[in-house]
Amino acid sequence: MQLLSSAFDYPREVAEYNRSFGEQEINKLTYSIVENLYVSPAIRRGIWQTLSIVEEIRKITGHDPKKVFVEMAREEQEKKRTKSRKQQLIELYKSCDDDICDWLGELENKEEHEFRSDRLYLYYTQMGRCMYTGEEISIENLFNKNLYDIDHIYPQSKVMDDSLENRVLVKREVNAGKSDELIGCDIQKKMGGFWSMLYHKGLIGKKKYERLMRTAPFTPEEFSDFVARQMVEMRQSSKAVAEILKNYFKESEIVYVKAGNVSDFRRTYKLTKVREINDYHHAKDAFLNIVVGNVYNTKFTHDPISFIKKGGYRAYNLKKMYENDVERNGIMAWKAGDGGTIKIVKQTMAKDDILFTRQAREEKGGLFDQMIVKKGSGQVPVKSDVRLDNPERYGMYNKVSGAYFMLVEHTVKGNRIRTLEFVPVYLADKLTDFEQARLDYCEQELGLIAPDIRVYKIRIDSLFCVDGFYMHISGRTGNRLIFKNANQLRLNTSDTEYCKKICKFIERSKQKRGGAALKINTWDEITAEQNGIFYERLVKKLRNTVYSVKLLIQAESLANKQKQFAALSIEEQTKLLYELLHFFQCNSVSSDLSLLRGAKQAGILVLSKVISNQASAKLIHQSPTGIFEKEIDLLTI
Repeated sequence: MQLLSSAFDYPREVAEYNRSFGEQEINKLTYSIVENLYVSPAIRRGIWQTLSIVEEIRKITGHDPKKVFVEMAREEQEKKRTKSRKQQLIELYKSCDDDICDWLGELENKEEHEFRSDRLYLYYTQMGRCMYTGEEISIENLFNKNLYDIDHIYPQSKVMDDSLENRVLVKREVNAGKSDELIGCDIQKKMGGFWSMLYHKGLIGKKKYERLMRTAPFTPEEFSDFVARQMVEMRQSSKAVAEILKNYFKESEIVYVKAGNVSDFRRTYKLTKVREINDYHHAKDAFLNIVVGNVYNTKFTHDPISFIKKGGYRAYNLKKMYENDVERNGIMAWKAGDGGTIKIVKQTMAKDDILFTRQAREEKGGLFDQMIVKKGSGQVPVKSDVRLDNPERYGMYNKVSGAYFMLVEHTVKGNRIRTLEFVPVYLADKLTDFEQARLDYCEQELGLIAPDIRVYKIRIDSLFCVDGFYMHISGRTGNRLIFKNANQLRLNTSDTEYCKKICKFIERSKQKRGGAALKINTWDEITAEQNGIFYERLVKKLRNTVYSVKLLIQAESLANKQKQFAALSIEEQTKLLYELLHFFQCNSVSSDLSLLRGAKQAGILVLSKVISNQASAKLIHQSPTGIFEKEIDLLTI
C-alpha cells in the first residue's frame, strides 16, 4: 500500500512519520480550523490524532465511513460531595425542632458506609415515612423489597433520570397500584403538606418538590426533549470535533452519543470497566458508543420531535430500549434476547487483541526550570548576551527541557558505541534544520568524539522494543533514559471484578477527609483470603510473563514477602494491591512498596543511554491506528 511505502524513506521517516501517516492528507481548511481552536495543545493533539486515525481507516476501506459516532460528555460534571451523606443529614436535623424521634441519636449511631445505601439515605430525608402515604417505614425491614420500593417520580420509561432528585422511598403495595405516569392528584392532596415541610427543612430539593407536585401532563415537546437529552449533551471540545468531522467527512452521517447512555448499558449488562487495569477501556468504550448510538439513532433518527409528533411517544420506553428489536428501513440495529445482539457485544468486549498506540511528539514546552541556581549546578547561562554570560554573577538555569532524542555513534576509549542523546528545547529548531549544527552540538556541548548521527530525531513517546520488552521513551535522568511500559495487563473476568472492588475502596479512601482511616466493611466485598489470591496472581504475572524482562527483581522480592503481606491489615493489603497495579500500567506512575519495607518508588523503567549495550534494541514506528508498523534496528542502522 502506498501509505506504508511512502512513509519510510530514511532518514526523513524519523522526523516525519506522523505526518506521513495521515496529517498530510487532511485538507487546508480543516488544518486551519484545528489550529485556530481555543483549546489546550493537548486537546489539539488529540483532535489531530482522531482525524489521522479516521483518515487511515478511510484509506484502508477505500471509502468514507457510513456513520461516525461522537461521544458527547456532559458539559458540567457532577460536583463531588465535600460532606458525607451522614454529615449532611446530621446538620439538617440539628436545624429541625422536631422531637418526635431521636433522629440525631439514630444518625450518629450509624456508620458512614451505611449511607452508601440509597434506601437508608432516602429513609432519613423522608423522616422515616412513605412518600405516598405518610405511613411510618420500619427501619428493621427497610431492605425487604417485598415491603418497600424506590420509585421514580418522572417515569424512567420516558426520561432516564436515576438521580436522587427523581426517586422516593414508598410502600410497595402503593407503588404497584400507581400508573407509569405522574403522581395522581389524590396522593398530592394527601401528602402535599408533608412534602412542603420536607422541602422547607432542606431535606428534599426544589426540583424533587416541584416534580412531586406537578399536575400537568407531559407535552410532545417535553417528550422530544427527554429523547434529545439521551442523544446529545456535549462539551465545547466535543462540539469542535463534531463540526470538524462534518466538514471533513461530507458523505458521512455524524451521530452523537451521550456518555451516560453507554454507562447505563454497561451497568445493565454487567460489562465491568476498570481504568486501572489497562488502556483497552478506551477502545471498548468506543465500540459501545457505536452499539448504543446506533440503537438510538435508528429508533429516533436525528429528528426526535418529528418522531414524537407522529405518535412515537406511545411506542418508546427508555427503560426497555433493549428488550425489543430496533429496526428501521430493513436495517436491524438491535436484536433482542440473550442470543441476539448482546451475545455479539459480550463476545467482542471479552477480546483483548486490541491495538495500542501513543502519539509521538516533539516537546515544545518550557525551556528549563525557571529557578536560578548557583554556578556548577545549572546547565544554561541566564544571560544570552556573551558579554553578560557570567555564571559567577548571574547564576544558571537548571534542568534543561528535552525536545527529542538522537541516536549517535561515537568513540569512547577507542571503542565505537551508540547512545541516545537528548536535544534541548531551546536548540531544537536549529538542530532540526542544519546537519552541521547537530554535529557541532554533539562535539562541543556533549563532548562526543567523532560523532556519527544515525537517527537525528526520535520523538517523545516513540515506541521501543528492548530485549523483547515494549516501552515508550518519556524522558531522561542523568545518563539514564526513562520509559513507560507499553505491555497492557490482561486479567480474567473474576480478577477484573475483584480489581474493581479494590479500586472503588481506594477511591473512597482518597475522598475521606480527616478523622480515622476508612475501614473495609461488608459492602466492599473485600476479604483477606481474596487479597492473598490476587496478590499471588499479580506476582505470577510479574515473574512468568513479559514483565519479567524488566521487573524480575521486583517480582522475586514480592514472592518472598508473601507472609509479610498476609500479616498486614486488610486495609493495608488492599492499598498495597492497588500499588502493585502500577507495575503494569502504561504510564509513569511508580509503586509504593513501603508497607512491605520496600522502595517508595518501585517499578520505574530506566535504561542506560548506551543503547549498544543491549542485546536487542528496536525503534518501532506505528501508524495512528497501529495497523502499519516499521522497525528500525538501532544497533545496525
